[in-house]
Amino acid sequence: MVCSASRSPKRAEQIKLHKIEMRTNIDEEIDNRMKKVFLISPSLQRDVQARNIDNSYGLGLGYLHSVIELAGYDIKTISYNNVDEYYSIKEVRAHLLEFCPDYLLLNIFTMNRVASYRIINMVRKLQPEITIIVGGVHATVQYKQMLESCPIDYVVLGEGEITIVELLKALDKKVNTDDIQGIAYCREGRVIKTEDRELVKDLDQLPFPKHELFMNPKRTLACILSSRGCPHKCSFCCLDIISKRKFRARSVANVVEEVEYILNNFKHIKIVQFADDTFAQSIRRAKEFCYEIIRRGIKVEFWTSARFKPTDQELFELMGKAGFTNIGFGLETGSEKLLKSIHKNINQDDVKEVFHQLKNTKLNVGTFLLVGFPGETKETINETIGLLKELKRIIPTYKMSAATLLWIYPGTEVYDIAKEKGMLTDDFWLSDGDVPRYTVEHSYYKLYYMAQKMTNVTSPFRQLAKCLAIFPRDFYRFLVKRYEEVRIKKFLKTICRESE
Repeated sequence: MVCSASRSPKRAEQIKLHKIEMRTNIDEEIDNRMKKVFLISPSLQRDVQARNIDNSYGLGLGYLHSVIELAGYDIKTISYNNVDEYYSIKEVRAHLLEFCPDYLLLNIFTMNRVASYRIINMVRKLQPEITIIVGGVHATVQYKQMLESCPIDYVVLGEGEITIVELLKALDKKVNTDDIQGIAYCREGRVIKTEDRELVKDLDQLPFPKHELFMNPKRTLACILSSRGCPHKCSFCCLDIISKRKFRARSVANVVEEVEYILNNFKHIKIVQFADDTFAQSIRRAKEFCYEIIRRGIKVEFWTSARFKPTDQELFELMGKAGFTNIGFGLETGSEKLLKSIHKNINQDDVKEVFHQLKNTKLNVGTFLLVGFPGETKETINETIGLLKELKRIIPTYKMSAATLLWIYPGTEVYDIAKEKGMLTDDFWLSDGDVPRYTVEHSYYKLYYMAQKMTNVTSPFRQLAKCLAIFPRDFYRFLVKRYEEVRIKKFLKTICRESE
């Protein structure tokens, strides 16, 4: 073997040029191959994870998968929303090593941010060359904090279907991303936010979401999104930051085609649930949908939610004929004072009027309730209980929904109040704490008592089950720690006795 020192200068230069040519060819092959995208929705915090097969699923994830796949990428998408964080992170690690993606995309909610941070940190250590892109409601609201605190590359702000494809294409071509609307990133230690992207005006231009991601032979419920946006701004909701309070609807024909696609491809589906913020915001359009379902002879059970305004008795009757069986309303509270302060733009008379419209229809009626708004008192709870009893008299089959303790989300009026009162700061969202309840005026356990009183839960077993389901995660950690300490002490005592 000839050592490198004995080579002629000409020969050494030829070898050097050959190596450069080989490296260039390899780089071209890498650039020309189909790029890989790993899209995930990390684990939600334990107390909100659904344990039934027919839980609703993330259509946002489905839409992103469809547009990225159509753009020519090899994409793997997994939702870990209802998987324990410990197992989901182990599985993500295994997929990273097997799939070797070029891009990791995370859909981040406030309730899955903790698992998201852990995945991001793990990926940076495991495969530091991967480009990490995040999006979702929490990432949009807290984009500056995330870029300054987390080792991520880009944040997609708001609706992401168009933005993500433009961003991936730009990164593939290694071109400047400054002109891409709706993103944020860091450059030389400074957070840069580009021009806002307009909302998708024509929702029909988007492909159907990838329902296959969430299907299995035992599932009987599918989800569909026929419109986007809500024109209202409730004090506890941050979705207006994404939708900018603009209601946009798909055409009736496009929605019905998706319903038929679901029923034709997934024969086990018996229920189609609308995930719209405001399904009946356009009474005319909702009626047209019902007429088209009836005209085509589509037989399936529909579930939906709606607001107390606008409503129409004819629409409710038509919905029953079209196959709608369940409708839920966001009542939140029965207190006139609180309804006004949280900007629901309804009153008790509006609620009772809707129940009178519904009482002779085929629809099962439910309501969603929240406990612990700023200003909640014994009197407001009793006022809500009084309204619930009156609604029960109007529709005897009405089921009083369980009441949920008010969560605090960044970007909401409730969050601003909590910060002003000193309950928490922006740094909380970088901790591993569960999304907090609003406990400025009442303790967690007093609020829980109020919720139980409101829903009139009399069974001790159900009370205990609900209580354990909503205890803070720190309480579980305390119990586990104490159990381990006791077990270790017993083990040491046994060893000591045996040695004697």
